[in-house]
Amino acid sequence: MALIPKITDVYVTLDITHPQTTVGLKNPAIFVKGDSESYKEYQTLDALEADYDATTSVYRKAQTAFDQADYPELVAVITFTGDSPAPVPTTAPAPTNLKATPTDDGAVITADKVDDSNGGDPDAIPASGAGKAAADYFYNNWEFAMLADYNKADALALADIIKHGGYDGKGFHIFFQQFDADNADDAAKFNGYSRTFCFYHTDSSEDYAAALAAQGANQAPIGQVSWKFVGDLVDVTPEALTASQIIALEKKGFILYVHKGNNNNQTDDKNVAGMYVDTVHGMDFVKSNVETNLQNTLNTAGKVPFDAQGLGMISASLEGSLSTAYNQEIVATDLNTGKPMYSTSVPAINQIHITDWVKRDLKGVKFTYTPSSAVNEIHVTGDVAEAF
Repeated sequence: MALIPKITDVYVTLDITHPQTTVGLKNPAIFVKGDSESYKEYQTLDALEADYDATTSVYRKAQTAFDQADYPELVAVITFTGDSPAPVPTTAPAPTNLKATPTDDGAVITADKVDDSNGGDPDAIPASGAGKAAADYFYNNWEFAMLADYNKADALALADIIKHGGYDGKGFHIFFQQFDADNADDAAKFNGYSRTFCFYHTDSSEDYAAALAAQGANQAPIGQVSWKFVGDLVDVTPEALTASQIIALEKKGFILYVHKGNNNNQTDDKNVAGMYVDTVHGMDFVKSNVETNLQNTLNTAGKVPFDAQGLGMISASLEGSLSTAYNQEIVATDLNTGKPMYSTSVPAINQIHITDWVKRDLKGVKFTYTPSSAVNEIHVTGDVAEAF
């Protein structure tokens, strides 16, 4: 796992018990190998063309994203350097000795460097390659990662950072990787990555994954899209494969773009790890929204008192974040009660340990929620009654 520090006063750890800043959660990021590591945002294709001409794979993917009916506000391009080493499994410790220095508009946060002396692993974040760039720009304005040019080592490094990265080691972002006949055998290497989705598209000149990332993320608020039915993508042709060929590819964990009924859309929206795109996307929204709203509470209140009133402010912020997630259909509705399936908990003032009170460190704030589901298939049994 990789621990990627973040400058924040609010740390939200999201565990999946069953079954498993909102800014940027709809934007794609194209990773490309270059001479120096960098991050740049482009709001138009013309702006991007100044750096990547129409013959490049970066331009092609960005063009596909911007061509969709519902396109992102920007496309980020993340340049990485060097080779991507194999992921190094380790355990991500929490930040220690956090200190806040007040400023006019918030605070500057510092923490002890994570190294061998405090449980960290200096090799947890790669020294070079796509994984290092993803770690360095982990909290920038993007959500969906894709490679400009496929390389197995780079793809595995991205998948690993995206699954394990973040200050809590729980992962963030989503990786869309497109395969074709030339590299389809590599897809099995990604089966254990819950935040990686593998797509198969016969025509390698079309950027199916880029089109889906753009259209699926932007056609409605996060949580209100069943990605299986994100359809009629621009610049993408549905597969002409036989049914048996498509089924064989599905068994290998691939998602394909096919014609069904009057539209073209996906064979599925679930990866081999059993995660649906909307569930993972919703998790990132909840985590980011809770963190952003609580941080804004601290920033704007002047002073959140460490008493019943202050704890009430924190509770109200947490409740508001989960309520928003419910209204966006990220959180399920209890079929028996009709109520949202989430809960929040902030310790009462008499439950706060005196040492935490002295350190101004509020612990024990919790929330749980059940992700919403969707109808992806319909099975109908019919009878034909004979006329007498």
